[in-house]
Amino acid sequence: MVTKLVPAGREIWLDGLRGIAAVIVVWFHMTTGKLATPYRSFWDLPASDNRQLIQVLPFRIFFSGPGMVDIFFVVSGYSISIGLIKFRHEGSMARFYQRLTSSVVRRMFRLCFPVAIMMLGSHALYYTGLYTIPFKEGTGCAGAHPWESPIPHVQCLARSLVSIINVENIQNLTLNDHFWTIPVEIRGSMKVYLTLLGLSNVRKTARILIIGLLCVRSWWNGTPEFMAFFAGVLYAELSASVSFGQHEILPSKTVLNRLSSLSIYLAFLLGIYLLCLPIRIQSEGTIDANFPPDWFFLEWCPPLLWWNTETTMRTWHTFGAILVVGSMRVLPRLRAPFETRAARFLGHISFSLYLCHQTVLRIMLHWSLHWTSLCITGVSYFEAHPQRKWGIVFVAWMLTTPLMTGVLLLISVYMAELVDRKSISVGLYMERLLCRL
Repeated sequence: MVTKLVPAGREIWLDGLRGIAAVIVVWFHMTTGKLATPYRSFWDLPASDNRQLIQVLPFRIFFSGPGMVDIFFVVSGYSISIGLIKFRHEGSMARFYQRLTSSVVRRMFRLCFPVAIMMLGSHALYYTGLYTIPFKEGTGCAGAHPWESPIPHVQCLARSLVSIINVENIQNLTLNDHFWTIPVEIRGSMKVYLTLLGLSNVRKTARILIIGLLCVRSWWNGTPEFMAFFAGVLYAELSASVSFGQHEILPSKTVLNRLSSLSIYLAFLLGIYLLCLPIRIQSEGTIDANFPPDWFFLEWCPPLLWWNTETTMRTWHTFGAILVVGSMRVLPRLRAPFETRAARFLGHISFSLYLCHQTVLRIMLHWSLHWTSLCITGVSYFEAHPQRKWGIVFVAWMLTTPLMTGVLLLISVYMAELVDRKSISVGLYMERLLCRL
């Protein structure tokens, strides 16, 4: 097999992949519940409402928001461990332990500081009555209303902040329900750091075997998010173990190499298919236990008895994320689109984009859909949609999408510079402060 030396340091395609995944998550939250066809199965009935090109690969990937979150978790496991593993492989155990303890402290502030700032801003905007998309019953801030007593708002904000740093249970995150990923990131990161510490003196073969068993155990427990983290660590170990050898598959005329490349491309396509598996959302927001025909393989690979419907869905999406990241890790052609300047720019603002997008959508989306359709066609979007006037709906979305994109990018860039980058300084300062105590 022909291979190439690649350093085990930071790999820029991870940033690009994270950025593209963040954009798809934003598009998912922007369109779900408003555009029905892309989120139904190609095989759903009636056929007249389905059988659309947008419901099949590769187009469905642009609407696979739930699967993109699992991409985040695999990439996080990979990116936070690869540098530490590099120090360990170089034999710099003192630097390894120092960097590991430093990472544990800084990771908490790196995640929590921007989230706290975003929560504070969201609650301030909600109090001033700028939100135009109402919250469903049982969500949001119960008892808190714009321009009324600030006490319920303060209580709601306090509950949100406590929920973010609660590394044991996921609680209601009030105005920012998409922040459920932050406690998962914290717990997953701590599991990764503990694993690296515990296995720091273990031989390579045993270390890889143990991490693989942790993946299997997470799958068995019905915690696919941690399976994703451990898979990222496993990929980092595999990359680092051959960093002084080779791990990229490059073009070769040998039959073995061609078969190897073909199998990895097939694994990538299978991963994309799993990421794009559609789900049926019921009116109350829960996942329908009757999976669409796209999930035909559940007859041969049924879920474990203690899994619920959401766990089944998340597990297979996670398998897709693991296959996609693993394939990209060894095939440069698959990584190339994510190493472009545009993808790297999106990676730079991905965390800020993820944090702010729900607030921006709840303030501007309905307003934009209403006024763009009203100004161009004379009919409000919210009158045209129930009457199935799809031409007006199309015009509203064609004008709203670039407007929302521009606003989101602008806010994300400023937030990345003013808040996200500041969180790194805050983490370093708190680390020095704690070391002096």
